[in-house]
Amino acid sequence: MEKILSKEEIADLLSAVRQGQVDVDVDAVGSESAQSADKKSVQSCNLFRTSGPEGWRLKNFDLVLDSFARNYAMSLSTRFQRAAQVKLEALESMSFDALLQRLSGRGAVAVLQLEPLTGGGLLIFDEQLAFSLMEMVLGGNSEAQALIPERPLSAIELNVLRDLIATACPELNKGFAQIQAIDASLVEVVSNLRLLNFVDPEVGVAISQFKVVIDNLEGHITLVIPHLTLEPLQKKQKHKAVPTSTLQSTRWQKLVCDELDNMEVKVEVRLASLSLRVRDILNFQVGDVIDLGCKPQTPVRILVEERPKFLGMVGVQGNKKAVRVSGRIPTGGEQ
Repeated sequence: MEKILSKEEIADLLSAVRQGQVDVDVDAVGSESAQSADKKSVQSCNLFRTSGPEGWRLKNFDLVLDSFARNYAMSLSTRFQRAAQVKLEALESMSFDALLQRLSGRGAVAVLQLEPLTGGGLLIFDEQLAFSLMEMVLGGNSEAQALIPERPLSAIELNVLRDLIATACPELNKGFAQIQAIDASLVEVVSNLRLLNFVDPEVGVAISQFKVVIDNLEGHITLVIPHLTLEPLQKKQKHKAVPTSTLQSTRWQKLVCDELDNMEVKVEVRLASLSLRVRDILNFQVGDVIDLGCKPQTPVRILVEERPKFLGMVGVQGNKKAVRVSGRIPTGGEQ
């Protein structure tokens, strides 16, 4: 344990430094301070936005996925002549490496091409669903649970599932048609995603998990699309504006102008104004003359809704008092 100096020892040390009895290496102290300053760094922290792939979002993407689930359920029902349900269970974003940690490696992985988007996508059938669908394609019973072997799918089994997986591409096109027309196509079907050079491990991906139920059989489908593939759609949504009908805008403008023409407003004429004490007002007598501080030829102000708008001259027309407008008061004039 390091020894702690007492007050007397600290006082003696400072006195020796002042008298020059103890050498102080200023350069060494400065270099140490500089090194410690270099080690310290400031990092910005935004508490309102999640950093990393987990914070990525695409507006209305859930509508695309719901449409795909509904259409693909109808496709499976037509194919097997059994009631099939496909339901979106989860929608999240993470790095591709984090996704690899979740997969068992015994399912069927379909590599998709999404024209005109770049980067493609993946459609992953877990082992439960892949082996169950394979048995159903070969005429098996869907009312009993399929026996899932502890091995990956063989090349022949993947080829059996290829046509069934390809039927998901048109249904994916229908879902994306709400935000962007695409042409999805099946490139290949593999059993081990780790051997597939899809994207770098640190790349963010959007993951959509669907639950598939056919009679007593259950399984999951996972749709994986990189963020880079969906970013053009994200930018398109930011710049997309709802067009306004020119005809509708013209009719609305005409209606407003007609109503403004028929609107009643308060108009008053003010010759002058002055401030008096209450005592003076109480002392007013009949015949008193109040000096307004203006000449007879001074123009009066015409106020519209308490705002001075015009200048005029007071007169008589047809045995009635009247005001002739002589000019307009500039904007910002005295009220």
